[in-house]
Amino acid sequence: MKTSEIRNKFLKFFERKSHVIWPSDSLVPQNDPTLLFTGAGMNQFKDMFLGKGNLNFKKATTCQKCIRTGDIDNVGKTASHHTFFEMLGNFSFGDYFKKETIEWAWEFLVQELKISEKRLSVSVYKDDRESYEIWEKHIGIPKSKIYLYGERDNFWPSNAPTHGPNGPCGPCSEIFFDQGENIGCGRKECEPACDCDRYVEIWNLVFTQFDRKEGGKLEPLPHKNVDTGMGLERMTRVMQGVQTNFDIDIFRPIIKCIEEITKLKYNGKLEHAVLMRRIADHTKACVFCISDGVLPSNEGRGYIERRLLRRAIRDGAQLGINDCFLFKLVPIVSDVMQDYYPDIKQRRENIARIVKSEEEKFHETLNQGNQILEELMETLQKNKQKILTGKEAFKLYDTYGFPLDITESILNEKGFTVDRDGFEKELKKQRLQAKSSSQMTGQVFDTGPLSKIKDISKGTKFLGYEKCACEGKVIAIIHDNQLVDTAKAGGEVTVILDQTPFYGESGGQIGDTGILESNGNLVNISDTKKNSDFILHMGKVVKGELKQGSVVNAKVDVHRRSFIRKNHSATHILHYALRRVIGQHAEQAGSLVTPDRLRFDFHHFSSLTKEEMSRIEDLVNERILENKPVLAKESTIQEARSAGAIALFGEKYGELVRVVSIGDFSKELCGGTHVNNSGEIGLLRIVGESSIAAGVRRIEAITGIEALSRSREKEKIIQEMCDILNTSENKMITKTQEVLHELKNLQKEVHKLKQKDLGDKAGSFIENAKEVSGVKIVTKELANASVEDLRKTVDLLMKSGKELAIILGTTQDGRATIIVALSPTLVKRGLHAGNISKEVAKVIGGGGGGRPDMAQAGGQIVEKLNEALNFAVELLTKILLNPN
Repeated sequence: MKTSEIRNKFLKFFERKSHVIWPSDSLVPQNDPTLLFTGAGMNQFKDMFLGKGNLNFKKATTCQKCIRTGDIDNVGKTASHHTFFEMLGNFSFGDYFKKETIEWAWEFLVQELKISEKRLSVSVYKDDRESYEIWEKHIGIPKSKIYLYGERDNFWPSNAPTHGPNGPCGPCSEIFFDQGENIGCGRKECEPACDCDRYVEIWNLVFTQFDRKEGGKLEPLPHKNVDTGMGLERMTRVMQGVQTNFDIDIFRPIIKCIEEITKLKYNGKLEHAVLMRRIADHTKACVFCISDGVLPSNEGRGYIERRLLRRAIRDGAQLGINDCFLFKLVPIVSDVMQDYYPDIKQRRENIARIVKSEEEKFHETLNQGNQILEELMETLQKNKQKILTGKEAFKLYDTYGFPLDITESILNEKGFTVDRDGFEKELKKQRLQAKSSSQMTGQVFDTGPLSKIKDISKGTKFLGYEKCACEGKVIAIIHDNQLVDTAKAGGEVTVILDQTPFYGESGGQIGDTGILESNGNLVNISDTKKNSDFILHMGKVVKGELKQGSVVNAKVDVHRRSFIRKNHSATHILHYALRRVIGQHAEQAGSLVTPDRLRFDFHHFSSLTKEEMSRIEDLVNERILENKPVLAKESTIQEARSAGAIALFGEKYGELVRVVSIGDFSKELCGGTHVNNSGEIGLLRIVGESSIAAGVRRIEAITGIEALSRSREKEKIIQEMCDILNTSENKMITKTQEVLHELKNLQKEVHKLKQKDLGDKAGSFIENAKEVSGVKIVTKELANASVEDLRKTVDLLMKSGKELAIILGTTQDGRATIIVALSPTLVKRGLHAGNISKEVAKVIGGGGGGRPDMAQAGGQIVEKLNEALNFAVELLTKILLNPN
């Protein structure tokens, strides 16, 4: 049975049991600060479990994509561990409970999947008699196959009664598949708690029936909930009768591709199999991360993604792959996952480009790491040390991708070793940090002021599409992170209304500003945010007071909103133009819409040419001038996609979506505010284009009055230049070229005079130089000299034929530059200008390097240039007097 069949059977089974099939949440949780990644099916239903959600059903079933990195070191080594996996689940929000949950689980496994009852065992929390009796008396499982375990194994969250956290929790019952006595430890007394892998945990049924309070007190919840989780990959492994999750149908093609690239057999050496599994898992995780809008970076989710990619690249290196290869796996992943995740297939080219770009960057980083290791060994040699610190070895591992064994191998060749204990200490510290950042933090469920507001309100109704002012009832006031009944003049507040015209920041569009007023009371709103179904008005009471329950007139700053509307509609037209000019791969990767400008991020792998920028700008303005109608309507997500509406990278959409169309050329899913006709935008000018991440470019643009103001500012600058050059606008370029030509001739003349002056002085430089062991050490600061002047002076001095060590310095534009040059005879004696420049550079707070005969150093501490030159004399004197 294929993975896709099992997924479909599960969802359809529970649909027949009156469950709503609900789409998977994004891997990036919405409005949930406790999570870095979505790690379980229940995450998106937290409010429903608390009785505060707005979904109009009480039973749901999902196939949730998940990422967990807490057990990352087990991935590939065990049969079941993954970073990315799919979790099948059925949920009850105060509807059915234990009896139905257990009945349906058994029915699905035995009747739908035809698994033999003899192969199944269950575990129950030791104090949960109700579940035990359902399994024994109602289902008919023998007592010998019902195992009682404690709160560590059979309570959610694990150990919650003793250690917390506070909030909803409850016992769980797990279902196991017995692979047979020939698998695992072979002991007759082997049971599900044994970690020998004989028993595969296939389904966890969580019964959320308690509310944990301080001190470990478990109070019954008024509405009991059900949250179950079945690992799809594990279930498929059981149904396909294979040894590991990596042998199932959705992993075999990926492993086969890795075999072809490496020319190694998966079923050959065990260490090769482990590496191939890990590469397959990590690549799959990164493909789904990128599809959900997470790009490799040095912080948060992007850092975890980058680490996964780099681990996979290092694993590839151990299999003999030294070129980029992970990007070749992207089409394979998209093919095997396309049934349920068609977006992956549609975006595979973009995803592959991002992966390849990250691979190329990492290979550059590895080369840097090689250089750094060389420098570290030089320092050890100089300081007569033999051991590289654990901290330095870990930096090479973490930042530059050097596995410890490679670092040790290179060091051993040169007679050095590594502080392994120090390395392990740093590694342990990082693992703890990664584990905590990929799991829940603090309370499982939100307990702040917004949580209390959810007890009394289902959310704020947004009326801002139709109007910019309306009456609204004050549902809640937050001051200093506490709910208050009244806020007086001077108080900073966050106000929640039952309905509002204010747009809360989301989808790249900045929040509205304006006022709330009633009976002489006034609140200035400086920003508006959106959190779940609530719109948060943030501002200050400037007159009178604000009371909970009072009715206020909510008025948006219409002038400001009009500029935002223009810029938001402009981003849609810009998106259309980009895809027309540079290709369909130029999908939106982010945006920011403010009153004075817009910012648009898109997928592309090189900077735009001037010609492309002009074509994009021209096309946008052509569409603006056509004055096409901008229309918005609600439809189902399926209808919208069928009609060709663009869904944004990484965005999570509900069943009903808002489609914004401009003429017949632009159609996007969007919740923002827009103009009525494209002509209202007026004009768009691109003011900037840059790179912000691997494979992601950014365009900045202005519209309407801002574009006009910029044109006038440029005209003013042009007129000022004409006045300075004493010419007219149509002759300004010719006049400028004449002035530059004249300047260039004068610079040449000055340069000749300077060189003549230096030539005249060259003899005195050598004459006044310090002599050590027959070598003249020439040091001199040359005022107002360029680097080229320093080099030419070196050439002049070397023509003397004497044995020279030259150190010349200059300062320009807040930076000190030093040139070190040595006669050929000194190089033959073992002196190295590059090494000398590195040491001298430290004095001026910089770095240096170069050839044995000539090198350059630079630094920011210009006031220490003389000190650096004196240090160079001392250093050379020491080397010349002590050649060994």
